[in-house]
Amino acid sequence: MNSISVIIIAKNEAENIVDCIMSAKQVSKDIIVAESGSEDNTQALVIKAGARLLQTDWKGYGQTRNEAAAIAVNNWVLALDADERVTPKLAAAITNLSLEDNSILYGFKRSNFLATKKLRFGEWGKDKVYRLYNKHNAAWDLLLVHENIIGSGIHKKLLPGGLLHYTMKDLAEYRAKTILYARLSAEKYADQGRKATLLKRFISPTFSFVQNYIVRLGFLDGKAGYITACTDSKYIFLKYKFLHELLQQRK
Repeated sequence: MNSISVIIIAKNEAENIVDCIMSAKQVSKDIIVAESGSEDNTQALVIKAGARLLQTDWKGYGQTRNEAAAIAVNNWVLALDADERVTPKLAAAITNLSLEDNSILYGFKRSNFLATKKLRFGEWGKDKVYRLYNKHNAAWDLLLVHENIIGSGIHKKLLPGGLLHYTMKDLAEYRAKTILYARLSAEKYADQGRKATLLKRFISPTFSFVQNYIVRLGFLDGKAGYITACTDSKYIFLKYKFLHELLQQRK
């Protein structure tokens, strides 16, 4: 097994955390869960599953991941969310890496699920994430949402296999996450000085639906494809709606 540590961020993830840790054990013996004020038994489950528990105040996705990486035993770090699982094929690809080039940022495909339905088309059908990096050559940025790994001279390489992402157990959770991420994105855009034009607020949501449901063949996913196309469109609408409200407040 390569000298890789795994970091996982979690809050109130009792339903997911054990399965995530067990899948991570395919690639590492050093697994750190950065936990931020869970009100369920996430903490106890982390310890029982054999991972290290890092209790920390929530400072954002990137900063929390960086704190976990800082205490990792190994220089190479694989970052996971609690609702993700490492597939055996990806585990085999990772364990066979030489890890000699510290400038490589490794990525892989991610299969997303709406409840138990795998999404093969649309926005979620061709998802890729880059999560395996050397912590002395790269780190997470501090954006409020949709954070990325940044570093000097890094270049990307895609591995075979992938992650399973059980991000939406039901429609209620999906809608709640949509609103949360729309608010965070609006704050990020406001800080970056971006504008909420009429085009962005009212045309972009329609364009998003057409692109994901028709152009990217989301309709082939049936009802789930329609739901995700509609919800992604709503996310675009809310993001710019919240941005417009923020900008009005800051005048």
